[in-house]
Amino acid sequence: MSYRINKTMTAEESLFLLLVGALWGCTNPFMRKASHNQYEENRESESNATKPCISLLLRLANIKIWLPYALNQAGSLLYYKLLASSRMTISVPICNATAMVFSCITAILLGERVDRPWRAGVGVLLIMLGSGICMMANEINDATNSVLVKDEL
Repeated sequence: MSYRINKTMTAEESLFLLLVGALWGCTNPFMRKASHNQYEENRESESNATKPCISLLLRLANIKIWLPYALNQAGSLLYYKLLASSRMTISVPICNATAMVFSCITAILLGERVDRPWRAGVGVLLIMLGSGICMMANEINDATNSVLVKDEL
């Protein structure tokens, strides 16, 4: 006989998954925008030999780049903590899906050009639908397995 621990997702874990997605997704457009601005400023100012070194030093000194990066890495630390205590089959897709949603929303709020906004909207809805299906399938699987374990006893 094999026994399985029934591990359902708590509200706290769900909030942490959303927080990881928010930290990952919201920081990406900020880093992209800051890096692009930094690149444009330094493109003509330095010689070819010193460009890579100067560019790296300026990026390290630019708070608009390293602050979003630090927040992104904080999200990664929280993600690894979550993986240790929650189910990977649900945590990984939820974190990645919410990161995509938050990235799209943040990019639009920052005024980045979106070629086909309706496609972005449909994509966000499909991501949310897929995440919901994953969560429901996990709950159904847990309910089925707990009934099977009780029948074996």
